[in-house]
Amino acid sequence: MQIVLIVLVLALLAITIYNQLQIIKLKQFFRRFFGNTQPRNIEYLLKKYSVDVDDALKKIDELAEFSAKLHKTSSVSLQKVGLIRFNPFDDTGGDQSFCLAALDSRNNGFILSSIHARSGTRVYTKEIVRGKSKHHLSEEEYLALKKAIIKDPLLVKKQKD
Repeated sequence: MQIVLIVLVLALLAITIYNQLQIIKLKQFFRRFFGNTQPRNIEYLLKKYSVDVDDALKKIDELAEFSAKLHKTSSVSLQKVGLIRFNPFDDTGGDQSFCLAALDSRNNGFILSSIHARSGTRVYTKEIVRGKSKHHLSEEEYLALKKAIIKDPLLVKKQKD
């Protein structure tokens, strides 16, 4: 009977030592995690962290909303430009005339053409809708439009009407 009691006492002693080691490890973990904070402040810290996380999530939602608005706005802003300079007349020097195509992400925009001659400079615009114009395009206007559209990596080939 005494042997059984000694075995039980030794088993209880081993369990007690094991539990004490586990308590020491937990205390070390809490000290690393919470610093030298008193146990009564741990609840306060957890509530504060929870509030901070909620604030961060709200800010992330605001940023996502702002990003969506920015994406929507940028899709209709001028993003692609094609410029062709040329000399339409043999009697003037330099490539002072130009055609400028400015398009958004959907290939909507305009072509601005400036023709320089000795007698003066003329400026014309033509509306572009989905990469096409209702008006006839000169060779230089077409090249400026093609140059702007080709900057779009999704476009494989653009053919003139």
